[in-house]
Amino acid sequence: MTKVVIIPNINKDRELGVTQKIVDLLSEHAEIYVEEKHAKGLLGNVISFKEFPSDAALIVVVGGDGSMLDASVTAIQYDIPLVGVNLGKLGYLSEVETDNISLLLDFFKGKYSIDEKMLLSVSYIHYGAETVSERLAVNDVTISRDAFLGVADFKLENSFGDSVRYRADGIILSTPAGSTAYSLSAGGPIVSHDIDSIVSTPICPHSFFNRSVIFKSSERIKLKNIGSADLNIAVDGRPFSSLKNGDECIVTAAKKRLKVVTFSENNMFSTLFRKMKLLEDIT
Repeated sequence: MTKVVIIPNINKDRELGVTQKIVDLLSEHAEIYVEEKHAKGLLGNVISFKEFPSDAALIVVVGGDGSMLDASVTAIQYDIPLVGVNLGKLGYLSEVETDNISLLLDFFKGKYSIDEKMLLSVSYIHYGAETVSERLAVNDVTISRDAFLGVADFKLENSFGDSVRYRADGIILSTPAGSTAYSLSAGGPIVSHDIDSIVSTPICPHSFFNRSVIFKSSERIKLKNIGSADLNIAVDGRPFSSLKNGDECIVTAAKKRLKVVTFSENNMFSTLFRKMKLLEDIT
């Protein structure tokens, strides 16, 4: 029987009410697996686990975009498709809203498609030794001063050795999916998700060169700290490491991709505009 893993965000689904509805909906079609710490709060045929069931066919994330990003680590590791039920304000990465969770049944009817999202690999080089992040970026890699205090001085270099220097609060290197996240808030361009690329967007630059640059996905982007202050590296908003003077950060397209289930025939632009309209209504 099909195995489905449900990953709830207990901070958003405090009483596990939405998670319980999903369990009730899917129990006739699949074996439902939930992490042991959450399973005790659910009724019905739920199988608790300590060790993740690597042969699962689907991961259902109950939460917001942050929950999706965290669950993506597991989804990428085991190459399992991911789908989100949105409990956040915007939930751009989530396919399903709480008022139409029955849409999840389409997975068992074969009425879905898989969107394979490009990811970023990041590493840093300190005194010639390279350390690679275990986490791949779904949205972006950000380099900035601690708590954005002061100005960061760094140099960006592409695969051909062409370079530009920045004085800015930081810089965002995003995937096409991430172009509608932090990069968009920083004034970056919206890139169609089916165009593999790396988008470089400076954060509040103090330089004349203050525009975003869209690189092809085969580029090897190197960022070097040329200032006296340490810089922080974050992968999808989660701390990775720091760059001291002379250290370098390398960002490339990852070999792996994140598989996201979609039930809609809408393209990414119609989804974006719908979500942005929702945000306008909230504010």
